[in-house]
Amino acid sequence: MKENKFKIFCLNFSYTILIFFMGVICHAYKDTLFKPFKYLFNTPKVSIVMSTYNRAEALPHAIESMLDQTFTDFEFIIIDDGSTDNTSEQIKYYAQKDPRIVHLKNDINRGLIYSLNRGLDIARGEYIVRMDDDDKSLPFRLERQVWAMDINPHIAVLGGGLVPLEGNHPKPYGVPQINNMDEVELNTYFSSGLAHPTIIIRRSFIEKHNIRYDFKYQYAEDCGFYKDVMQKGGRISSMKEGVLMFGYIRGLIKPDKYTEIQSESFKKVQYDKFKPLVEISYDLLGAFNGDEKRCQILKKMVEANKVKKILNQDVLEKRRKITCQPYEIDGTPIQVTHPYWKDTLVLEKDGKSIYRLSDMAETATIIHEDNETVTISWKRWDDEVYSKKSDKQWVYLKNKNGTVKK
Repeated sequence: MKENKFKIFCLNFSYTILIFFMGVICHAYKDTLFKPFKYLFNTPKVSIVMSTYNRAEALPHAIESMLDQTFTDFEFIIIDDGSTDNTSEQIKYYAQKDPRIVHLKNDINRGLIYSLNRGLDIARGEYIVRMDDDDKSLPFRLERQVWAMDINPHIAVLGGGLVPLEGNHPKPYGVPQINNMDEVELNTYFSSGLAHPTIIIRRSFIEKHNIRYDFKYQYAEDCGFYKDVMQKGGRISSMKEGVLMFGYIRGLIKPDKYTEIQSESFKKVQYDKFKPLVEISYDLLGAFNGDEKRCQILKKMVEANKVKKILNQDVLEKRRKITCQPYEIDGTPIQVTHPYWKDTLVLEKDGKSIYRLSDMAETATIIHEDNETVTISWKRWDDEVYSKKSDKQWVYLKNKNGTVKK
């Protein structure tokens, strides 16, 4: 009987010691042991998705700018796209310090589109925020963008403004203001419209419509993404305030033929985007194809949209008028570069009378002209001399006193 009691005592004592040491171990390694459970049961408000490749020197600026956010309820998904430098070690260093970081590594370099889609696939937040590894977000970026999305539930993708690399960036105050959605959406037909690393995405929308970055739009994947969102009925806009320093790390090398491939990819996006509205000739497409060709596109869009009603007709008409004005005037448009302004001067049919397109009250007369220069006499300002770069392009040289304005 005594022997059994002793055995029971020893057994209980052993259990007590075991439980004690297990408690010590669990406390010491709580972040490692319980992180999987914390990950499963705590859903963050925001998922930040960033891909990186051989950017070990740039990474600390980008990562720390997100870890220092005033809004803290997020997971930070960083995909190392098969780096061969010590990028992976940099990410591991920060991941050990902050459990919000989710570190993924591709077995080989698979490209930005693959990596971003991998991040989107595992993101759990209500919102997904894009970030690039060579930029720096302002400390209040997440706070302001989350607020803006919460009060604008009809928006699927929201961009933000860019701020200078240097100088003070005061914290904005008041309710976040957004730009006119119809105008922003029209912009995406001719440019990206939104700076990719500034965007915040409503995850429920892209999950419902199975939207991901498309491999056929290499280096213009953001433009393709916005196209797909809009064609599924998603609204797009941008904040009026700045949230990010773009290209914070200077001198980063782009892949071979980056610009050439990006240009062709953007034309593909444009072609696919115009298709539901109007057929546009491929030679008119391109982000930098000039306002004259853009004017031709806008005229077609205006007429087609009267029937299709895909875009806001008033916004479209206004943009056509502004863009096409220099090509619909009764005279010769001349692009002028001046120290204080850039504008189009209109040379009337008499070959002497001039007015400024943005303000027709500002009129002038040509009082001297040769092969290299032209002197004009303003009714409201001093006479000025311009260099004739071509028949349709003048550059300011000096005023009547020979003084060059700086």
